[in-house]
Order: sequence, then structure tokens, then C-alpha cells
Amino acid sequence: MHELSLACEIFEQVIATATAHGASEVKHVTLQMGRLTHTNPEQLSFCFKAIADDSIAKDADFVVEMMPPSLECECGYTGTVDEKQIRESSELKSELLAYVAAMKCPICGEQARITGGRELIIKSIEIETENEN
Repeated sequence: MHELSLACEIFEQVIATATAHGASEVKHVTLQMGRLTHTNPEQLSFCFKAIADDSIAKDADFVVEMMPPSLECECGYTGTVDEKQIRESSELKSELLAYVAAMKCPICGEQARITGGRELIIKSIEIETENEN
């Protein structure tokens, strides 16, 4: 399972960072994940919580913020895919196909280059230290 290996890496980073800052408990973890990572956020959260069960992160809230793909065009446009357009595109069978169809530049109409959307970033880790109790 792809999500399990990612959850293990995230867990190791969270624990290493929390320990380096003298944490007695990890309260909250926020992850930013690009929509093109091909990762299920619910499965990733489940795996993280299962791994963290016997650690200082056992009760941590694990929040995944989804990020739309970003585009760049030769005409100079930089921005993100219009996700509203994708949700309204009912004739397309899959979300991935909908994203590919939406990769046209909103300024010139030419095919834009994908520059983001595959990120997996630990945005924040909220901890509690012994001194805070």
C-alpha cells in the first residue's frame, strides 16, 4: 500500500521534529498534498494514526489540505487549475481526466505546463512540551 510507506515517512519526520523540540505530545499535524499525488488522504490519515498508536503522536489530529495543480504557460500565465470547472464537468469519467482537460491556459487557451500538484509537505506540527503542563 502506497499510503503506508508515505505515512511511515511522515511519522518519522513528525517524531524527529517533535523530539528535537522537546515535545511530550504531538497535538496536531497538518499536511499539504497536491491532487496529482495519487494518494488517498483518508487512507494516509488511517495509516498515520495506526503507526502513531503507541507514540507521543497517538492522539494527534491529522489534517490533509488538498492543493490544486498549478500551471505555467508560455504566454506568461501562472496559476492553478480551476477546480470548479472540474466538478462541473460531468461528461468526464475520472477526476484525472478532468484535470488533464482543464490544463488549458485561461488567458490564451493553449496547453499549459503542470508545475505543481504532486507536493506532499508537512505544513505544521503542533506540540506540547513538559513545561506547558
